[in-house]
Amino acid sequence: MTNGNAWDADELVRAARLARDLRAQVGADARIFAARAPGRVNLIGEHTDYSSLPVLPVAIDRATIIVAAANMSGELFVRNADPAWPARTFRIERHIPPFETGDWANYVKAAVQGLIDHFAARGASVSQFRGGAAIVDGRVPVAAGLSSSAALTIAAALSFMALNSLTLPPLEAAQMAARSEWYVGTRAGGMDQAASLLGRRDHALFIEFDPLRVRPVKMPPEAAIVVADSLEVADKSGRVRSEYNRRVVECSLAARILGHALGFDNARILGDIVRSAGRIDAASLERTLAENSPAELATDLNDAARILGGDRETLARDLLGEGPHRIILDARPLKVPARARHVLGESERVLRAVDALEAGRLDELGLLMNASHASLATDFECSTARLDALVEAARRGGALGARLTGAGFGGSIVALCRADDAARVIAQIDRDYYAKLDRQTQHARAVLHAGPGADVIELAAA
Repeated sequence: MTNGNAWDADELVRAARLARDLRAQVGADARIFAARAPGRVNLIGEHTDYSSLPVLPVAIDRATIIVAAANMSGELFVRNADPAWPARTFRIERHIPPFETGDWANYVKAAVQGLIDHFAARGASVSQFRGGAAIVDGRVPVAAGLSSSAALTIAAALSFMALNSLTLPPLEAAQMAARSEWYVGTRAGGMDQAASLLGRRDHALFIEFDPLRVRPVKMPPEAAIVVADSLEVADKSGRVRSEYNRRVVECSLAARILGHALGFDNARILGDIVRSAGRIDAASLERTLAENSPAELATDLNDAARILGGDRETLARDLLGEGPHRIILDARPLKVPARARHVLGESERVLRAVDALEAGRLDELGLLMNASHASLATDFECSTARLDALVEAARRGGALGARLTGAGFGGSIVALCRADDAARVIAQIDRDYYAKLDRQTQHARAVLHAGPGADVIELAAA
């Protein structure tokens, strides 16, 4: 619980309005808690976190709010302020079955299941956890690459902890929440949850993993961040999930092949290779991988197992998992060296970007963002024609650099510019991109600001 300094006036008004609705449902005397959790925009470091390699996001000034009150029903009733998302109820039990794939409330279940798992490992019994009623109001654009899912997961986790008088240190909570999102079937890393929990006003976050470390990096006052939504849906719980998980498999396979070649036999992710080597040396590692792996490997993993000198069934189980969340690969070949080339090169760009941002060298940071997008488009193949068009429009408008942000395959771009040029960048995007769409787009692009991280408060009765 805090004094609410992370909340702006509009968020407090939203929370109070939700609390009035909830009290009408649960009673005027109920203790009501409110949690806020922001989305994030990633400046650079895309598809590196699930390899435990560094990232540089900011928490944004758009947040999901949940108000909640406890009860002894053993169930959690969750209603969304947006009637397009149906209300859901589920039991608090040791193993909570998910709703159908793509259901919005699976992220609430993910948070609760993650907390039950975490505290059960400390000896807690599921009978100790209280249920409750909650209302969700999300203002982070959905499926736009700004991590609305992590904002919902973090807000749900903080709410459930408040209902049950539970606390966790922020770094531990971030790691718990990152793993809990695997519940929805996406093998995501930990950037989104760490950014949402640990964001700092007017700062980017240099985030490293294994162990999780977060260092705030001051944003120069002359810098502006423009975010523009392609309006091409990038839903990681839906159609994009298979593409995202395929990249996770390709990167993990790259780590195993590199580890086998270099004698790091326990390597499972590319971060293991970097830690074993003592530093990121992208060019050298890329050469080693190219010498030990063809450009493409069949998805049956026979050739991969032969390279590694192991058993194909064991390799498949390790890479793809088991049970309902087992990754299913289609017949397209795995492009292992290209995916690793992006991740390793991107990790070097993150380190250079941190230096550039701290020194106020915005031109250099912009060039690194441009190089990141080129790598994402060619080596990682997660850009789209619409994202590329937005990036080019932002650059023509005077952006110092622009790139897709988030998982890609749709969603948003982020453009870095000088504050005096932000209006010009947005006007160019409007002319070159949004004017060609027959849709209302005034809310699709904006200057976003680095905001504070997640917070939970108790709301006094009106």
